[in-house]
Amino acid sequence: MRRLKHYIDLEKAYLRLGFYTFTEYPLDSVLWAVSMLAREATGFIGVILIAKTLGGLGGWNFYAVCILFAMAMIPDALGQSFMDSVWNIGGTYIRKGGFDTLMVRPAPILMQLLGQRFNMQALVTFTTAILILVYGWIHAGIALTVGNILFVLECIIFGTLLNTSVYLFFNSLNFWLVQGSDIANLVLTLRQFAKYPLHIFPQAIRFTMTFVIPFGFIGYYPAAWLLGKTDLNLPFILPAAALITAAAAGVIWRFGIKGYNSTGT
Repeated sequence: MRRLKHYIDLEKAYLRLGFYTFTEYPLDSVLWAVSMLAREATGFIGVILIAKTLGGLGGWNFYAVCILFAMAMIPDALGQSFMDSVWNIGGTYIRKGGFDTLMVRPAPILMQLLGQRFNMQALVTFTTAILILVYGWIHAGIALTVGNILFVLECIIFGTLLNTSVYLFFNSLNFWLVQGSDIANLVLTLRQFAKYPLHIFPQAIRFTMTFVIPFGFIGYYPAAWLLGKTDLNLPFILPAAALITAAAAGVIWRFGIKGYNSTGT
């Protein structure tokens, strides 16, 4: 119990430090937030223009696409806000020996890693995604029931876990590969498929986004469930997919840490 309290206090300290970093250079933080928002807005406008021009995407109208994009955007924004340091595994912590410091401290290494960097600016993107979701929800005529609200909360929690677990898995390849980050960046690029209805893509892409790199469970499948476009039991499947992905990421992470022997390994 005392150890748990210590970890909770440590996490609070990390969050406090992240907030102080965010407010230390206000103009820089504002510009960063604007750039992150502009990046997401560009992608959103592109999807919407396609949907508007074609009269929809594979049977998904404008408002359905709004819900899909928002559902895919929310976990990514939360991941950027609180767990973005997984992207530093290769450079800062392996090739520069940053893990040397974390390994001698009395706290889990992964917890320390995640606490090293917070991008509070991404909460602007999160807020925008929520607004897009509400807009699409209202116009798509989705019932405002307790079940639907709880499902969205479930999607936010487990979608964020799944999203970060995928990035942790592929960034952990840096323990064995010199340019493992390139693979992680490729996976980040593939994530863009999650912002479109997967059924419009070839079978190979649908299979990859469902069973290999399960980003489909972050945006497409939850949105389809809310819109009544799938019979899958998403309230059960989504947590299972997130926990399986987290377990896989945890295994490769532990193997990597056990084999770590300071700078460059």
